[in-house]
Amino acid sequence: MSDSEEKKSGVISPNDQIEPVMSKPLTLADMASNPIEANVPFSVDNPYHPYHWDWKLKYGIVIAYCSLQVYVTLTSTTYVAVEYLVQDRFGASAQVATLGQSLFIIGTAVGPAFLGPLSDLGGRKWIYVFSIIFYIIFNFGCAWPLNMPMVAIFMFIIGVCGSTALSNVAGTIGDLFCGSDEASQPMAIFVFSANAGPSVGGIVGEAIAENSKLGYKWIFIINIIIGAAFVIGLCFLPETLPRIVIEERTAMEGKECPSVIWREFGYLKDIITWKSPSFKSLYEEKLSQEGDEAVIVEKVNTLNEIRFVALQALKMMVTEPIIISLGLYNGFAYAILFLYNDGIFDVFVYNNGLSYIAAECTYLNFVVGVGFVLILQPIQTWLFKRDRMKNGGIPRPEARFLMSLVTVWGFPLGLFWFAFTSNGSVNYWSPIVAGFVLAIADPLLWLAMLNYIIDSYSAAGLGNSAIAAFCIPSFAIAGALSHAGVAMFDNMSTTWAMATLGFISIGIVALVYIVYFFGPRLRASSKLARLSVVS
Repeated sequence: MSDSEEKKSGVISPNDQIEPVMSKPLTLADMASNPIEANVPFSVDNPYHPYHWDWKLKYGIVIAYCSLQVYVTLTSTTYVAVEYLVQDRFGASAQVATLGQSLFIIGTAVGPAFLGPLSDLGGRKWIYVFSIIFYIIFNFGCAWPLNMPMVAIFMFIIGVCGSTALSNVAGTIGDLFCGSDEASQPMAIFVFSANAGPSVGGIVGEAIAENSKLGYKWIFIINIIIGAAFVIGLCFLPETLPRIVIEERTAMEGKECPSVIWREFGYLKDIITWKSPSFKSLYEEKLSQEGDEAVIVEKVNTLNEIRFVALQALKMMVTEPIIISLGLYNGFAYAILFLYNDGIFDVFVYNNGLSYIAAECTYLNFVVGVGFVLILQPIQTWLFKRDRMKNGGIPRPEARFLMSLVTVWGFPLGLFWFAFTSNGSVNYWSPIVAGFVLAIADPLLWLAMLNYIIDSYSAAGLGNSAIAAFCIPSFAIAGALSHAGVAMFDNMSTTWAMATLGFISIGIVALVYIVYFFGPRLRASSKLARLSVVS
């Protein structure tokens, strides 16, 4: 491949001192039986690994996918703002109308179960594209439903389709930055976008609800319009899965060919017509030139492939202690965003006399808080670097929690502060600032967990499956608690509803310290995470 063609593809040429590593093609049997060994040929040491791409291209990809995440997560809270319109239109109770939100969140839990492993097996790019295409299609059902069951069902389906923007983005960042010191900064952008979407969504939804010329359906019409633009843009981003990128670049080495983006359209055509992508045969041909070292390619049984995709994340969810503990925690932490949103009207409209749109704007404290996290993250990066140097240059995944050992106390502090100043007896800025404290503690800890999971499982080539397994209980619990929020604020005062969450959050503090001090033992007990254990 010529230098000009490499520039067009956005991939920098390998270092002249490093020669590409030839190795056997990865088979499904390899991944299922020993994913760690199977992924070794596609490690960051290979010069064709996406880790070696130009930093501007890598950050451009991260920003594009994080923008996609903001777009998808908007729906979770824009719907909440128009729930009363749903109640009026279909004569539904508050709990029934909340099914739209809760099933959307549960859909984002179900989707990663197969979209995560599928992207680990077949690549990231086209999973993004086709899942968003289906997301657009099913938004039509949400915009023009005939009854409340249709609303709930289609909200669940778009949650499944949109979940790729929640679970797969972290895996993409892992592809591009691996376990390097600088990985935490793009992951901070990911966490920012995950919080910005729900925070801004309420304002967007309220503005639509208050405009008599728009109404409920425009939430989804806007989704359709923006989604179409995303689909077109995503087609022109490069594939990032190392085991595909390395095989493809190795196969095309020294050949006159179009830029990588146009080649990927050709590979998509091959896949759609049930053919093996054309670079595979070229790659196998190069392998055959190794003589005795060549390995016969094993043909993958389609049924086994489906089984891998369907079961890998679910298997990790119930067998990996790291996934189980962090997933259960994050379910509660993620639910706080929606429980907080349930209490906005009681606290700021009824107790403090703000307008509906002004009350929604108070949710922007989460945007400001998570923006502050972007400023704090370089400190965590420095702490992680220093810990790595003390550890003989070998990174410890547990060092991702160094800052959270302090900031996690913001959970009980922010919730208790919010609880006991929410009754209108003090200025409404007090609960807003309390929410800001919570908005710093929550994203920092979520960021630490995502980096920890990627550090622990990327060696096995199952980063996306691990993130997917982590997201399943997280979003399922958050979806269930969205109904609990309705009941809490109906039957308890705002003070004791939020104080209850504060008492529960003390357990989160304990969990962080347990993972930090006992994390190496957890990883050592796992077949998939054991390679990340420093002996």
